[in-house]
Amino acid sequence: MTSKENSLYSVKLKIGCVDPDILRVFEKEIRRLLDDKVSYTFLNLPGRRRLKTVLRSPHVNKKSREHFSLESYSGVFTIREPSKSLVKGLMTRLKSWSGGEFSLKFCERYGKVS
Repeated sequence: MTSKENSLYSVKLKIGCVDPDILRVFEKEIRRLLDDKVSYTFLNLPGRRRLKTVLRSPHVNKKSREHFSLESYSGVFTIREPSKSLVKGLMTRLKSWSGGEFSLKFCERYGKVS
């Protein structure tokens, strides 16, 4: 492992997708990258469903409507004390991922290092 001065305290990776199968495949790929190298937790966030209503006719038929739904699924990885090489490998994996979105949040430790 690296020394505490050269490592970040934690990295939060939030991944989201509209297809749960693509999300599961990417989750397994990230787990394979992280398993032996560092401690982490994964949290599945609840799915989000958005409903949109559109009038079928722009004129007098207000009761005739069409409903569309968009479901999205997401999860959060919290990686504790990752090394710089692990973060670099994670960034290359994230660049090659298509079919979803992600956000990275780098957190530092404040106060004394014990």
